[in-house]
Amino acid sequence: MKVIKILNNNFILVEGPGGQEQIVMGKGLRFKAQEGDHIREADVERRFVPGSGKFVQEYSRIIEQMPPEFTEGVQEVVEIAAGYLDNELDSQTFLTLMDHLAYAMERSQKGITLQNRLLWEVKKFYPREFEAGRRMVEHLNKKLGLSLPEEEAGNLAFHLVNAQTGGSTMDQTMASVKMVKDMLTVLQLHTKRELDTESLYYSRFVTHLQFFVQRLMEGKMLEENEAFLYEQISRQYPTELECAMKISDYVEGVLKVKISREEILYLTIHITRVFRS
Repeated sequence: MKVIKILNNNFILVEGPGGQEQIVMGKGLRFKAQEGDHIREADVERRFVPGSGKFVQEYSRIIEQMPPEFTEGVQEVVEIAAGYLDNELDSQTFLTLMDHLAYAMERSQKGITLQNRLLWEVKKFYPREFEAGRRMVEHLNKKLGLSLPEEEAGNLAFHLVNAQTGGSTMDQTMASVKMVKDMLTVLQLHTKRELDTESLYYSRFVTHLQFFVQRLMEGKMLEENEAFLYEQISRQYPTELECAMKISDYVEGVLKVKISREEILYLTIHITRVFRS
């Protein structure tokens, strides 16, 4: 790989196979090759291949302008998150987190805090990703003398959730969290009962809603297979079915899709369990 530009001690812009520009990372790479030289594959720890030349240049600029200690801090917290989640974060996620944290750390230095209006929901719906985000924030604050707030842990959690739901975008992830929150509100308004948010059945219901929204966004709705069971459930649990229908109406209004009877059936079953456990 031919070195095009040295971005900092550990990141270099190179010309990869077929002349494609790539960003590569490795400890002390700048001391192993100069512009115009070739670097060894053995010295590269991570390779980044953004989707287009425009993104390569943009990420190169971000890395080049970040103080070295910031770049090292991002490298460390990405490893912390991956280790806690027991899930290797891909190169694109690494760059996205670096981009986000670059601005988050800049805001922190200027005393600017952006409110995360879905913070409570992120804590409840994605506790592992939030805890990983909290550990990232804690490490950066300690290492760099920053004052990143709890809201930032929620923002990082969105990125980590997005990284584990292949094909999703950040907008989809945030929309999914808001929809789950709204569906739980519909449930409470319809039943006029408090939800036991600490119960196992509530946790299972939230998980079902998350996958329900994900299936709909990916066009993978459950098919109509349980006609007999649907009729049986509708007779035994008419109130819960009515609530499931209201949730279905809300989702149809947001996503502009017709919810299958099968999906409504399983919503009803989960609602029944939440209140009859």
